[in-house]
Amino acid sequence: MRSRVRNPAGGHSAMPTDDTFVRSDDTAVATVLDRIDDAVYALDTDWEFTFCNQHAAELLASDPETLLGQTLWEAFPDAAGGLVGEEFRTAMETGEATRFDIYYEPLSRWFSVRAHPSDTGLTVVFRDLADQDGHDLDLQRKQRLFEAVFEQTADALIVADGDRRITDLNPTAESLFGYTTEEVAGQPVSTLYGEPIGAVDGTAPADDQSYVLTYERADGTTFEGETLSTTLTGPNGAVLATLASIRDVSSRMAYERQIEARNDALRRFHAITTDEERSFAATVESVLELGVDYLDVDIGVFASVDAGTYAVEAAVPDNGPITAGDSFDLEETYCSSVVASGEPVTFTSGPEDETVDTAAYGTDGLQTYLGVPVVVDNTPYGTLCFTAQDSRSKAFTDGDTAFAQIAAQWLGSELSSNAFAAKLTALNKTARQLMTAESRDAIAEVTVDQAASVLDLSLTGVWWYDNDREALLPATQTTAATELLDGQPTFHQGEAVAWEVFIDGNSRVCDDLTDAEALHNEETVFGSEMLVPLGDHGILVTGATTAHAFSETDRTVIEVLAATVTAALDQAEREAVLRETQAELEAANEELALLNQVVRHDIKNDVAVILGHGNSLADRLDESVVDSLQPMLRAATHITDITETVGEFLDVLRGDAEPELEPIDLTAVVTDECRKARDTYGNADIRIDDGFPTGVEVAATELLSSVFRNLLTNAVTHNDKSTPEVTINGEEHGDSVVVHVADNGPGIPKDRREEVFGRGEQGLESPGSGIGLYLVDTLITLFGGAIEITDNEPTGSVFTLTLPKADATL
Repeated sequence: MRSRVRNPAGGHSAMPTDDTFVRSDDTAVATVLDRIDDAVYALDTDWEFTFCNQHAAELLASDPETLLGQTLWEAFPDAAGGLVGEEFRTAMETGEATRFDIYYEPLSRWFSVRAHPSDTGLTVVFRDLADQDGHDLDLQRKQRLFEAVFEQTADALIVADGDRRITDLNPTAESLFGYTTEEVAGQPVSTLYGEPIGAVDGTAPADDQSYVLTYERADGTTFEGETLSTTLTGPNGAVLATLASIRDVSSRMAYERQIEARNDALRRFHAITTDEERSFAATVESVLELGVDYLDVDIGVFASVDAGTYAVEAAVPDNGPITAGDSFDLEETYCSSVVASGEPVTFTSGPEDETVDTAAYGTDGLQTYLGVPVVVDNTPYGTLCFTAQDSRSKAFTDGDTAFAQIAAQWLGSELSSNAFAAKLTALNKTARQLMTAESRDAIAEVTVDQAASVLDLSLTGVWWYDNDREALLPATQTTAATELLDGQPTFHQGEAVAWEVFIDGNSRVCDDLTDAEALHNEETVFGSEMLVPLGDHGILVTGATTAHAFSETDRTVIEVLAATVTAALDQAEREAVLRETQAELEAANEELALLNQVVRHDIKNDVAVILGHGNSLADRLDESVVDSLQPMLRAATHITDITETVGEFLDVLRGDAEPELEPIDLTAVVTDECRKARDTYGNADIRIDDGFPTGVEVAATELLSSVFRNLLTNAVTHNDKSTPEVTINGEEHGDSVVVHVADNGPGIPKDRREEVFGRGEQGLESPGSGIGLYLVDTLITLFGGAIEITDNEPTGSVFTLTLPKADATL
């Protein structure tokens, strides 16, 4: 597409190449060169300008004086690496003249250039193609531009005629397909296809629409090419030619398919691991099956590693050479290098480490392998690996390894969560045992036993704080700790970290005891230790012989255990105090009961004597004297009432009157108590309303009579009228009976109505003890009823009792 003409004579026929002809200091020669139509400049062997005529300076848009002394590459840096630089250097090296056309972008011009070398430099003659007579300039520029693009573009370009036969290939197409233009010229374009156009969807692609097609090279290999085809037509619509631009996108397409496959695998992985209906074991199996499918291998294995033993916990397929429950010597497995390095290991043509037996895992040898570590709470747990017995042509990608690592991270997280949940469940059972232990020594024994057996904290001990000695004294420790240590030390103030933890009340983890300060034993066998205070009771310490042994899960579990132990100790302490208090109360109650019986007996006897003699005197004295005797008789009667009330009240307090409710005839009780009150208080008007319910039984005890006796006594003794009036009425309301006891006394203010039922309330500044109304409220509550106070009209109070019927309750 471009022309290059070499002049064997070493110059152009129109221009001499003698060195003297172009020297700038030769005035005659310079004058001649300035007059010719061609643009001319000369370069020495160092590529410096030695001459430039006026026409050349104008076309190059430069000053001749400025150019002289500069190198071509300094003046025109864009020319150094392009076609100009290539042609000029070749001319100087070969001594042959060259001719070429070029579009120089910085000046937006097409130039026809001729370069003539000599021993002293290079003479360049050029002209602007726009100045040539008889040329269609626009068409020429387009043609030359097409030629330049066709030759220099990085895409493969194929030109075909109207019959779709190849007419030209650009250099990139020749390189890509492995054919020269001469080898395929005249051949159908389909010669280059690896598959027919439209083979994928059955349709041919349209112009200006890119598509990907599989092409075949001269050596038989294929590649995927992104293609853009343009059809050139004439004025009558006839196809003149077809231009196809092809770019090899095999790598990109493979990468896109790889990315899509990985994304699809991750979507499936997410769906599997978030399915709450799957068990952990089923989820692990599904993840292994997904890995086998995605990585295109034969076997997927999840294994734990302990003390050099490689134990398979899950494997797919079920009938493969490796199954769940198999175990091997770790050093005989490929996973040994994963465990040792803590990093992924891959190979696709057998292991590089020849020390590993080729019959690893009990198979005939595995040539393909991808293994990653599984870590639980920062502690190596095992491996996840995917393997095949045959080699594979492609190495595992970073995306493949990343998928396996994601799966391993999920496994580690789930194992940690499962272990944590199991430990919390165990702690819940331990809490129940601790809460039933009655002494702190029993609590200590449960603590160390459970720490070793269910929490895997085999080196655990408990210390109690002794206030008298101001020290932490050993209580107990696990069997493993006893076997490892000579004994538990005593920690005194300022002697060890244990004392500091107890005093400041904050847990502490010593990940590496070799760096710790204030060690109680500088020769300790422990590598790490966790100390947790047990409130003001003491301290819990658990250790390990290695450094950094405690994960975040371990720390959480230990602190939960310590909090549970502290709560159990607090409860045991409270219960011990409570038991002591209860014993004291029981002794006091027994004494009180005895005193109650004695006092009630003696008082009742003495009051009976007073009343007997007083009544005898009243019968023998004049009426004027009898009136003076009546207050004494009433006081004696009141003492009897108080004695009975106090006795009943103490029975309730002691539990002797724990209510076994039974049907009680309400009318009979109210009638009997009103009769007794009339006999006692002769000056009072006490009556029962004619509409009071009859034949109704309520759920109560015999102490119901005490309720009405105290209410009537309160209504009369706290009355400020000369004739106290008390009226009792009632009505039935479904499953209950409501009784109103109304008096004409001074009434009870609203802000005192709750107080009068309280212990010790004397009520309205009267000399009463107040215990009667407290007993009333207590009994009504025991019966499942309620009591309230309202105003009576015009004066006085109304005590309203609501009592449940027997047939609705019992």
